Amino acid sequence: MSPATHQRRSTSAAAPKADFRCVPLAVFRLYRNISVNLYTKSETQAEPVLYRSSSIPITEADLATLTGRGHRALYIAAGDLAQFAAMLNVTLHSTLENANFSREDRYSVLQPAAALELDVAFAMIRCDRFVELTHRIAKQITTLLVGNDVVPRTMFDMLQHDFYTFTHITNVAGFATLLADGLGYTDPVIREQIAVGALLHDIGKRFIPAAVLNKTGQLSDDDWNLIRIHPQRGYEDLCDRGDVNEGQLLMVYSHHERIDGTGYPVGMVGDEIHPWARLLAVVDVFDAVTSARPYRVPMTLTHALEFLQRNAGSHFDPEMVSCWTSMMKKL
Repeated sequence: MSPATHQRRSTSAAAPKADFRCVPLAVFRLYRNISVNLYTKSETQAEPVLYRSSSIPITEADLATLTGRGHRALYIAAGDLAQFAAMLNVTLHSTLENANFSREDRYSVLQPAAALELDVAFAMIRCDRFVELTHRIAKQITTLLVGNDVVPRTMFDMLQHDFYTFTHITNVAGFATLLADGLGYTDPVIREQIAVGALLHDIGKRFIPAAVLNKTGQLSDDDWNLIRIHPQRGYEDLCDRGDVNEGQLLMVYSHHERIDGTGYPVGMVGDEIHPWARLLAVVDVFDAVTSARPYRVPMTLTHALEFLQRNAGSHFDPEMVSCWTSMMKKL
């Protein structure tokens, strides 16, 4: 994502606000007996409010009513997320294999389950577990998203879009897989490698102080300098590993480079930027600008695609923007 859209979280001087994660409604069509409290949140509400206690199953009628009111997700307190994800993981494999559910529905279950696993591994001193998970999750993503029956627009509409680092990278990996397919990367091995690189792209943020990543006020020059080193730090963290190839390393290192040379960390120009990194830059920014932040509303799909088109040829590879725009407009 761009420096202007890095992750921040709301804080309160009086008392910290509860931390919540949103989960797509599609998940609750597959899992009705959710043993955690569920919350809703509208645009006019500062914080989610209790919708169902853990003892009350959610019904199809509930989901229809929520959809009719414009809700795309329910919220779970961050403290309950481990329990929720553990429940998903018990049946995750069978859910992902169940052809009775659409691929988009199945991906909406994989998203929160993968995000929590990545979150826990991210905090470890060594990156081994995180990298190991990216390979497994990338295989799940690419296996699920193979074939012409996946509609990118439908998948976008179903996913959660609160900006949470591990939701973001899971979304980006899915989008990168779809864009790779649209660009003609039909080799399943290559598509899986691209998905791994997308899951790894922000690993350098392990080395940025949480106070900077979570800052709600204006960033200082020193803060920006720290943010700008995360591609290089991520590259250095991975470069001696035998399970990350050159293309994946360059996705990590170059995803903030721009076609016109105004990006970072070194100001590469045009084809100097690896094509996988140029692909990643498009979907990385797309997911970032369409995700809700405490300090701004997300762009609509139309505005996000217009933003990419305005910056095609300067920030982004124009062929890749054209392909992604075409894919997202197809119903």
